Amino acid sequence: MQSRVVKIVANEAKDPRLEYANKIKTFLHERGYEIEIKKLEEEIDEALFCVVLGGDGTMLHVSHFAAVCDVPMLGINLGNLGFLTDVEKNHGLGALEKILAGNYSSEKRIMLEAEFGASEIISLQKRLALNEVCIGITGKLIDYSIYINEQLMATMRADGIIVSTPTGSTAYNLSAGGPILMPGGQMIVITPVCPHSLSARPWVIGASDTVRVVAKQDSQVSIDGDLRGKIPPGESVLIKNSPYNATILRTTQVNFYSTLRKKKLL
Repeated sequence: MQSRVVKIVANEAKDPRLEYANKIKTFLHERGYEIEIKKLEEEIDEALFCVVLGGDGTMLHVSHFAAVCDVPMLGINLGNLGFLTDVEKNHGLGALEKILAGNYSSEKRIMLEAEFGASEIISLQKRLALNEVCIGITGKLIDYSIYINEQLMATMRADGIIVSTPTGSTAYNLSAGGPILMPGGQMIVITPVCPHSLSARPWVIGASDTVRVVAKQDSQVSIDGDLRGKIPPGESVLIKNSPYNATILRTTQVNFYSTLRKKKLL
């Protein structure tokens, strides 16, 4: 029997008194669904789907848990124009009507998984990236060796190395001069941050390729913007395509290029 449990994850910075979350809870409860409201810092488990109230940052956070449980996410934007959310707040209930009627599509987005240090003490969710894995320390040049499928590709000095998914190509990767990739693509982009070389350029590789980054000095590891740990000199971070995908529900036809124009990225 199909689950009728729906989770609502609310970013309280954007819905301070959970007024909108409770409005959605009432809407779904009246239609026979069992509803649980979760705060942003709480984990989610199995559900029919998850309603995410916030912006792209909220979607990123929730994706790490939703992907492992294979729970689709419907994003209702309470912040600025986002790439991951489906509709604005004033269209949220209409989007839910479409979901319940089966009038929606779903997008599978690849995720990355990082292995470094004592990986077994870092939960799987905290090693998954929907946007990117970044190795480095801002404002500090460090020597890096980059291996693709365990073959040395390049050595360079830079503030950091970004390994990004297509979803994350419009985030930190773009700010660092990396290319924009189509969100549903099966690719990974490697972009140096402030490289100490005029010849250093980003590389686009296949999603099935593995990336190993070796830092010659102490370096930090950040995943989707959150610091996850450090690696000492000579140790590496192995980044590979995760078997888990983020599933994003769509009730509207999203024009990727129109969104880029609205965000003034084109």
